[in-house]
Amino acid sequence: MAIQSKENTALGNLIRRTLLRNFLSIQLTSSERELAEEAIEEKYSIAIRKSFYNCLLLIPCLLLLDTSIVVSVLIPTTMVAGTAWFSVSLASLKEKFSGFGLELTVDLFNAFCLSLTMLFTATALSLTRPLWEAVLSPYLGNPISIAIAACLGTFVVGSLLFSIFSGSLRYDINDAMLTGQNEAAERYFKQSLSVLHNASQALRGGRSLHVANYLIGVAFFEVFNDIGKTSTKSDDQTISSLVSKANLLIREPSMDESDANRITIELIENFLSACETSVPDSKKHKSTIAIKDEINCLKATVELAPTIRSNIEEQFETMKGRISKEERENPIYLHHLKQQIVEYVHTVTEKSEDQEMTDLRISVVLDEVTNLVEEFGHLIVVLPSQISNKSL
Repeated sequence: MAIQSKENTALGNLIRRTLLRNFLSIQLTSSERELAEEAIEEKYSIAIRKSFYNCLLLIPCLLLLDTSIVVSVLIPTTMVAGTAWFSVSLASLKEKFSGFGLELTVDLFNAFCLSLTMLFTATALSLTRPLWEAVLSPYLGNPISIAIAACLGTFVVGSLLFSIFSGSLRYDINDAMLTGQNEAAERYFKQSLSVLHNASQALRGGRSLHVANYLIGVAFFEVFNDIGKTSTKSDDQTISSLVSKANLLIREPSMDESDANRITIELIENFLSACETSVPDSKKHKSTIAIKDEINCLKATVELAPTIRSNIEEQFETMKGRISKEERENPIYLHHLKQQIVEYVHTVTEKSEDQEMTDLRISVVLDEVTNLVEEFGHLIVVLPSQISNKSL
């Protein structure tokens, strides 16, 4: 919920210069500063202002009537309001209820602030009674004055109790909306993060190419599938397209290593694009920077693959013409000859890396993807505008 464009209030500025001065001196992101400004103007300023006005209305009651009744109500009310305020947490509040969450916390903070202010006012007037009791003696027995004071006191206490009731009711309905959310998040982490970790370990353990491709496909299948389930804003068709791309590695794990690497890089880039667009703060995350560095190296190897393959075939055909007919018809000799050519081409091509090094780079990328999913997974949204299908 964006803060309304209006000038800061005098009370809000006072809060900034005193109570929150040290907090606001910290380097905050734009979203964090927006949340802080919203809380100052829409919650703290309003609650303090209401508390002040209500205490002014309560003063006649405290001056003309027996304050023991009011204090007996205030003490337990303050305890209830304080307990509710310090217990409430909107960390797990669903994004679409963010505006409602502000209303909820305004009610509870207003009740807590009002109860504290009322207790202070009652205490101050009780301790200073000798100073003003003689001045107000003509009004102490006046039925009209007593009736007005009683009505005002009832209104203020009723306002306090209603704020607690309203905040409690709103908190309860929000809590009901979170039913099953923790289980879903736990499942998300257990499946996606576990599969990513297993794929990374398999690549480092020197598994065969088709096993590695299969695990990479399953990992990204889980990642994009669970993003679609946990994010109501994600585009279903785009999620389905990315899941289908991951399924290519699952259904055809024995595909050419160059094609598998292209699909893997495309999946990684699409995930990174969605992550950076959904969570701008992730752009500076160390995992994002590490992934980009590794992708650049992977791209260089993939782009050289056609050239390397062409050189191999060319060298193979040239050397076949130089060997005898008997050697040319010997498959074992031809295989050995081709292996020598492969080793030669890899040696002379400085920027190329063997599959073992490529797998190691992908394993590092999967580890960093795991970090991003663990930290920002519930915030990632996948939209068509974020996805790039450009071939390498």
